[in-house]
Order: sequence, then C-alpha cells, then structure tokens
Amino acid sequence: MLHRTSLSSANIFRYLKNIGQSEDHDISLSETALLIAAQDRKANSIDRYRDHLDCLVQDTQNLLRQIANHKEALDLDDILSTIETVLYDIHGYKGDIETYDDLENANLIAVIERRKGLPIVLGILYLHIIHSINLEQTLFAAGLNFPGHFLIRISYGKKHVIVDPFDRGKVRDTPWLRATLKGFMSDRAELQAEFTQSVSNRNILLRLQNNIKVRLIEAKEPEKALEILEKMLLIAPNEPVIWREAGMLQAFLNNILAAIETLEHYLQIEEDHRGLMEASQMLQKLKAQLN
Repeated sequence: MLHRTSLSSANIFRYLKNIGQSEDHDISLSETALLIAAQDRKANSIDRYRDHLDCLVQDTQNLLRQIANHKEALDLDDILSTIETVLYDIHGYKGDIETYDDLENANLIAVIERRKGLPIVLGILYLHIIHSINLEQTLFAAGLNFPGHFLIRISYGKKHVIVDPFDRGKVRDTPWLRATLKGFMSDRAELQAEFTQSVSNRNILLRLQNNIKVRLIEAKEPEKALEILEKMLLIAPNEPVIWREAGMLQAFLNNILAAIETLEHYLQIEEDHRGLMEASQMLQKLKAQLN
C-alpha cells in the first residue's frame, strides 16, 4: 500500500507495474482499484476513500459483535445479513440499473461517491469487507468466472453460497444462474463448470478494466481504449491476448512502429495458434508500409 501522501501519475504507474510482477495473493483488489480510479480522475489522494473502506469493515465488525453477544456462534446467514445491512442499508449502495453503461459505474472512487455501480465494483467492496473482517472460523470468498455478471462464492464452515453484489448480496441458485446465462449469451447456452470457477485478483482487475475498454470502443474512442489496454498490460504483462488487442488497436490508430513492436512481442509469447495468423498478417502489412 502507498503511504498517505499526495499521489502522482508516476506513483501510480510504479504501483501498477509492481502489481504486474506480484504474486496474486499479494494484490489488494480495493487498493489497486482505488489507484486506477484516481489515475482516471487525476485525483491526488485516495485517503478519504481508504477511510471509507475501513469504515465499511468496522461497521460490519461492530454489528457482527452485537449479534455474537446473543448467539452461541455466528452462521453464514448472520454474516450475509450483516453485510447487506452495512453495505446496502447503512451506506446506501445499489446496482445502477438506470444508467448501467455510465463509465462512472466502473470507477471505484465514483462508485463510493455516488453509492452505485456495476456488479464487479460492488463486488470489490463486498470482497474487501469479507477479506477484512476477523472471525473464529475461516471465511472464504472469491469472484467467479460467470459471464456478463460478476458473482461471488462465499464459504463459511460447511456452507457455501453464490451471492450477487449487484442486488443486495442475494443468494443465487442454479435456475437463476441458468436463466441469466441464457439471457446474456443465448437460449442454447448451458451452465458449465468453468463459469463457477474462482478467478484471481488479477483477473478481477482485468475484468474491471475490460468493462471500461468495451464502453470506450462502443463510444468510438479508440485512443482512450488503448490507454486502458496499456494499463491492463501493466497489471498483467504476461497475457498474450492483451498484447494482441493493443497491437491491433495501435495499427488501427496508425501507430505503426508501436504496433509492430507490440505484435512482435505478442507472437513471441502466444502459445495458442488460433490468434497467430491474423496478427502475423497484420505485422507483415505494417512492415510493408515502412518500405
């Protein structure tokens, strides 16, 4: 974590580059998301937002302590209802249904200020609380690889549930998962084991940034989309698909030398042959333009 001093672009760049070299368990989701948000907003401090995250945790701890005073042992339902009360009732967070595609919904600072956002940003807040509270039994939570809608699996004792941070942490069952998947993909789509597998902290951050990138491309702002891809490469420098997408976008923007360098690196690290042909053809085309 950075010290409580004024931030600069150089500070954040170094932090994100360090994230790219870090083990996944050493990555703080909430801290990194705050710094990315600060960079996007050109904010020079995130102290008040760190304090707010601490407040969410403290409020949760206090309420759980009150419940524990009247019970022999806390159960998972106690934990879920407590987080629901703190996050959605006391602090007023909600999923933004009305302006879902607003870029502010993917910026953690904006979400804290507006108290509404995308499933993945609310999920980062939810995960921050879970990972920060102290309980006698082991409490485990992880984001899931579910398409189109960020969900969290929570385990406490012998009980396991999937919750939806976009809708007050409601527990989601298999019929809901199947119906939501079909709505996002197609009527032919079926649940697969990979859709409920846990994802890494790094992949959650990439998924968050991908939300922004997609919206910028849809808004026909490729230069800003490229900035997001470059940020993703800092976080995950070993992900070939990001190098490929960055190179193709650089080519589209006629940044020929940068595109050549990026695509050459992609071809060196890619192990999946499916994306190689298009990238190789683009690389040859770009090099021909230099002659």
